[in-house]
Amino acid sequence: MVITIANRYGSGALGIAKRVAERLGYEYVDEQLPVVVARRLQTSPEAVESAEDIGRTMSERVLHSLEMGTPEVRSDAGPSFDEECLREVQEAVREYAAHGNTVIVGRGGQAILGRGPGILRVFMLAPREWRIRHLMDGVGAGEKTAAAEIDRIDRARRDYLRAYYDLEWGDPGNYDLVLDTSTFDVETAADLIVRAAGAR
Repeated sequence: MVITIANRYGSGALGIAKRVAERLGYEYVDEQLPVVVARRLQTSPEAVESAEDIGRTMSERVLHSLEMGTPEVRSDAGPSFDEECLREVQEAVREYAAHGNTVIVGRGGQAILGRGPGILRVFMLAPREWRIRHLMDGVGAGEKTAAAEIDRIDRARRDYLRAYYDLEWGDPGNYDLVLDTSTFDVETAADLIVRAAGAR
C-alpha cells in the first residue's frame, strides 16, 4: 500500500502523516525527496526546492509553456532545470512507491501515481482561520505573518499542480479520502486513514 498526502498548509497534516506511518510500520517520505533528486542532478536540495517553488506569476508560466511548445522560439534545445527537477521528482516518487508500504507527502504524489489498487490518495484541509491559529501556536508566528505564509504556500501548491499536472489542487475528485483536520485530533485522523488503507 502507498498513501499519498496532500494538504492545505497549516492543517497539521505532517504530524498525522507521521503517525500513520508509525502505526502501519511504513516508510515516511518527505524531506528526503529533494535530497535524492539533488544527488541525481548533482546540485543542492535547496536548488531543487527552489525549482519546485512555483514563484512565477501565472502569465510567466503560460509564456513558458507556450515557449516549450514552440521550439523555434526556445533559447536552447535541452530541458530546463525546472523540467529536469520535475522529471527526477516523478521518478523518485515512483521508485519509493514501488517499494510499497510508504507514506509520501506532497510533491504531487497523488498526480504522479494516479488512481489505482494499492494507492490511497489523502487530502487534508481545515478552515483558514483555524490554520492561522494552528501556525501561530505551533511556531510562534504573528497573525499577519501566519496568514501571509498560509496564503503564499497554498497558492504555490495550487499553481504547482495546475502548471505541471493540469489538476485542481484540493478538488475532492482527485483524492480517495478528504479530512478536515480541525474536526479530528491527530490520533483520530490517523486512525481514519489507517482504516481507509485497510479497506482499500
